[in-house]
Amino acid sequence: MAKDKSTSVYFDRERLQFVGLEAAELKRLRETYKGVDVDSELKKMSLWLTSPKGKKRKGNIGFILNWLNKASPSIASPTISEELDLYEFDSPLRPLLLDYLKDLWKGKEHILEFNKIKKKD
Repeated sequence: MAKDKSTSVYFDRERLQFVGLEAAELKRLRETYKGVDVDSELKKMSLWLTSPKGKKRKGNIGFILNWLNKASPSIASPTISEELDLYEFDSPLRPLLLDYLKDLWKGKEHILEFNKIKKKD
């Protein structure tokens, strides 16, 4: 069975981007790798593929999947469009982080309150 060349994914070193990675495939990757910032990881892959160590790699779909399998889930970070309230942050690390901050700012709780990021309504 021959592969359809139009659906193959590879890294184009002239354009410095992945070719053949369509919106539907990107959506499936984001759904499969929840917690991993797929777009950020693709940028990291691009940088690595242009490095001397990565220049011999093709950057095909197998490479992408292998990279994403090894990627660590990212902690959500606030953006301009959606800010994060530390006290409402849903993470298994939240209690540890809150305890650490309370201990760090012991006796200066007003500073901790002052530095809380408020959600936009």
